[in-house]
Amino acid sequence: MLFYRTILKQAWELTWRNKYLWWFGIFAALVGNGGEFEILFNNAGANPGQALFPAWQRIASTGVFSGHTIANIRNLLKQDILNMIFVLVVCLTILAICLFLIWLIIVSQAAIVNNSAAIIKQKKPTIRDGLDSGILNFWPVLTLNIIIKAMIYILLVAVSLPVIFFQGSFNANLFYIIALVIAVPVAIILSFIMKYAVAYVVINKSKVMSAIKQSCQLFKKNWLISFEMAIILFFINLLVGMVIVLAILVLAVPFLFFGLIFYYSFSLVGFWLIVILAVASFLFIVVSVGAALAVFQISSWTGLFLELQNNKGASKLVRLVNSIVKVG
Repeated sequence: MLFYRTILKQAWELTWRNKYLWWFGIFAALVGNGGEFEILFNNAGANPGQALFPAWQRIASTGVFSGHTIANIRNLLKQDILNMIFVLVVCLTILAICLFLIWLIIVSQAAIVNNSAAIIKQKKPTIRDGLDSGILNFWPVLTLNIIIKAMIYILLVAVSLPVIFFQGSFNANLFYIIALVIAVPVAIILSFIMKYAVAYVVINKSKVMSAIKQSCQLFKKNWLISFEMAIILFFINLLVGMVIVLAILVLAVPFLFFGLIFYYSFSLVGFWLIVILAVASFLFIVVSVGAALAVFQISSWTGLFLELQNNKGASKLVRLVNSIVKVG
């Protein structure tokens, strides 16, 4: 474990000593801190007809896309031009916010990769350096995210169609298991390739297609190391998640105590003040830890990428087998 321990320790020290990276981590965390194996756990244990796209299924179940809802909106817009203008302005505002959020996420992702690589190389990058790198590499990194994620979703769509078609039958359950066994590993591999491709673009200034080709070659050569790192990070995420839940539960006790005191003493101002402080405290913990975890994860993969580029990586499993063979 010495190889991974060195990388993880380096990533932790980098994350703790460079807290300005947490600002980038807030937005980078929005793409998910669950790691590659989140794909597996998002699809496990659910109804075969719904498991592959749980978020979409939840939205669709509200009826927001039903013909009745769309007809009502169309009639409302026809009756009042002001309503049409208002709805259009709201939609454009939401679109603008979403686009700006996407920009922040991609820039933050590239910024953390750039600055963590620079820090590992004993340089002292600033938040401005990270922002400049993020802006410079926005389009290549966005393109990589779109290409890889589109491939993942196309794969999931391809395997989900027969599942939905045979929903409720024995064939659906059987096909779902087979599809999961095939699709999830491929999706995880694609996520590895995206991580390495982003590093090639940001650190080595490679073009998009060249970065994808190079990352495929790097993964092919070091696939076992990549899976081992993903497993380690997954359990770290799991542990951090448990600690956050425990911390919030412990912190909730005094807030609940004082809240009840104010409530039963008929002090609504004090009660709502406690509620606001509690919510703010919980949000601060979740956002701070989530941001730090995002920086830690990205810097861990960046550190691994730099090691693999220098041909210094060695799989723990391979080393263990070699040591057993030598002893034998």
